[in-house]
This record gives sequence, structure tokens and C-alpha cells, in this order.
Amino acid sequence: MSDTKKHPAWRALGALDVCLDKSVTFLNTLGTLIIIALMVLICSDVVGRNAIGTSLPGVIELTELGIVSIVFLQIADTLKSGKLMRSDVLIRKLSVAYPRIGLSLNITFDVVGAVLFYFISNGAFDRFYKAWSGGFYTGNLGSFTAPTWPMELCVALGSSLMFLLFTGQALKNGTALIRGTPLPPSKALDFGEDYKS
Repeated sequence: MSDTKKHPAWRALGALDVCLDKSVTFLNTLGTLIIIALMVLICSDVVGRNAIGTSLPGVIELTELGIVSIVFLQIADTLKSGKLMRSDVLIRKLSVAYPRIGLSLNITFDVVGAVLFYFISNGAFDRFYKAWSGGFYTGNLGSFTAPTWPMELCVALGSSLMFLLFTGQALKNGTALIRGTPLPPSKALDFGEDYKS
């Protein structure tokens, strides 16, 4: 193990990586469970319409809330696994020919992403608090209503995790730029295995 990896700050970043990785996995799993629940709900609604001529109440409202929740619960996994959609043809070519320029562009992308999700998470937590304290709901009284705070919480948690991942990725790429060693964009944080022991 190098002296750098023995440094307390490096070990703290490693511990943060482990914590973020578990958070990404947890939110991704939760999003998958919501997908399964929506599939069961929608299929039950279709069967009900065709078999007995009636539909389940609240399918549209729950689907709307569920889709937004799924996006924000699972978006962090796309970033962590390096599959977040972006146009990177130029960056990849520059990273091969001019690694420092490629890293600089990646850092710019990471910083912009961190700033964007910082503002989204700030607004999302405010909306969550208002939905929670105000008892906001979707649907029609007397027919079906569902609280909106679970969806707002999913947006807040997912965007906060994206902010942390983008920040960690910017730190990783910044460290690589200073050291002059290009890194593959496969993980948002990857400080090696030595700190985990």
C-alpha cells in the first residue's frame, strides 16, 4: 500500500465510496420493486377491464407517481456504472490523443452535473417538506387519493445521491489530472481496494 492510500483523507474517501455504493444499490433495488408493483397493478387493471368490465381505482395516479420515483431512484446506478447518457465521442477521442484535455472535459461535465443536481435536490427537499406537512395528494376526493410525499422523497434522495456521485467523480478525475494518470470512467468513485482493508 502506498503512503497516499494510508493517508486518513484517502481512507475517508474510500469509506464514502463504500457508503455511496450501498446507497446506490439500495435505491436501485427499491426502484426495481416499484417497477414490479406497477407491473402487477397495471396487469390487474387490464384483467379487471376485460374480465369484469371495471378498472381498479388509482392506477393512473399511482403509475404517474411510480414512474417519476423509479427514474430518480435508479439514475444514480446509471452514473455509478458509467452508463449515463451523454455525447462522449469527442471526449473519448481526446482522452486517447490528449489525456489531460479529456480529463478536463470530464471534470467540467462532473462539476456541471454536481451543480445541477445540487439545485434539484435543494428544491426537491423543499417540495418534500411542503408535501409532507401540507398533506398534498394526487387524485380525486371520494374516488382515489394518494399522498405525493413518497415521490418527492424519492426525487430528493436520488438527486442528492447524484450530487454526491458527481462530486466524487470530479474529485477522482481532478486527482488523475494532477497526477497525470488517465482513469476509465467506469465508476463514480474508485479509490482502490487498499483503503477497505
